[in-house]
Amino acid sequence: MQSSPIYVHEYLLRSGVALNAVSMRRVFAGALIFVDGGYGCVHPWPEFGDAPVEEQLRLLSEGITTPVTAMALRCAELDGAARRAGVSLFEGLEIPRSHYSWSFATDTELQMQRILEEGWPAIKAKGFANYGETMRFLEGCAKRFETQGVRLRVDFNGVLDRLTFEKFIEFMPLRVYRALDFVEDPFPYDATAWEAMRQRWGVRFALDKAWKSGTEGFDAVVVKPARRDWRTVAQTHPQHPLVLTSAMDHGLGQMFAAYEAAVAWSEGQALDYCGLCTEHLFEKDAFFERISTHGGHLSADRSGGGLGFGEVLEGLPWRRL
Repeated sequence: MQSSPIYVHEYLLRSGVALNAVSMRRVFAGALIFVDGGYGCVHPWPEFGDAPVEEQLRLLSEGITTPVTAMALRCAELDGAARRAGVSLFEGLEIPRSHYSWSFATDTELQMQRILEEGWPAIKAKGFANYGETMRFLEGCAKRFETQGVRLRVDFNGVLDRLTFEKFIEFMPLRVYRALDFVEDPFPYDATAWEAMRQRWGVRFALDKAWKSGTEGFDAVVVKPARRDWRTVAQTHPQHPLVLTSAMDHGLGQMFAAYEAAVAWSEGQALDYCGLCTEHLFEKDAFFERISTHGGHLSADRSGGGLGFGEVLEGLPWRRL
């Protein structure tokens, strides 16, 4: 049972379009927690099996943690210790570079110009069950960035089946194939089927949802520090680089993911380009406005120590859980 009182501030984030293939939502509910002088973020995704935020908080009030609230409490513990010491959690750390998370709510030309001008190394986009739509998008990117070497990543969240994915690869234009970095969760994970696809088509796969299920058939493992400790995943998959990403959550949660990625990088963990730069997917607020990303380099907010945002957090209305 958590001995110290927990205070909460509930929030809503808004996006211009759906953010992945399994969710049509544009409003996302979560809560910040404050305990022992530190802050954490509870941002569930019910589409992926998380309990809604109301249930997360009810369980937490009873001393029962979920993967989401357990990591929020860990975040608050680390954040609180740093704030009490008057230091930023990012002191002495380097945040590893990230891909660009494509926003289908933002003007295509403006995003392409930004990627070119700032020199982003890779783009990640959501994949649609209608793979033709995804293919057209990837072909446009491959054509635009052909001479810049920008890599292409696509996440289907397992919405395809094996035969449909084979058609997606079989009819892929050569310029897209050459630029393709990896496909994340193309169809539900099956080690034999994934390995057969890798061998037949020469594509790289990234595993997210089923990271506990096996150790073969993929090339990288996606980890969201808002849900699990990257160290546990690294122990399970010692031969694979990790792709640490935000949970497409609140600015505080985004900075926690960046901190964990920086720690992993400092400890010599093999990392691929991360997915930490997601603030532009949502309407601006007092937190996202303080987050700066340029060419895949995220700059930490350091006000107030810990994960930053000192006076903004202090000015929020809080209630005791």
